[in-house]
Amino acid sequence: MNPSIPTSRLNTTALAEAVAKELGVPAVDGRAAVQAVFDVIARAVAGGNPVAITNFGTFLPIEQPARTRRNPQNGAPVEVPEHRDVRFRVSPGLRATVRTADPASATIRKRPQPVRIVADDRKASG
Repeated sequence: MNPSIPTSRLNTTALAEAVAKELGVPAVDGRAAVQAVFDVIARAVAGGNPVAITNFGTFLPIEQPARTRRNPQNGAPVEVPEHRDVRFRVSPGLRATVRTADPASATIRKRPQPVRIVADDRKASG
């Protein structure tokens, strides 16, 4: 099966449709899968835990200290309270995939491991 290649900006709905097509399931199941992944990532990061997706990237919760900023419209100082924020660090695997500029072969999957065939040394009795 050939992977679908998005040709425009990918929003949540389009992503869900592409996932459903890739998996060969109804669109409603694709949307449920995508939403479930987003919810799990959001809950983990909101709880202060980083989420590392191999060959894709890492969502990192960071604590921003309280600080004084300037209002760009009038230059008045504005106090910004301490808060938690999120950063995304792209993995080298995704970065390399994007740099190839070949959407048809783009994947973040690990290389498949060779199948090991174990010989059956048992002899048939009889």
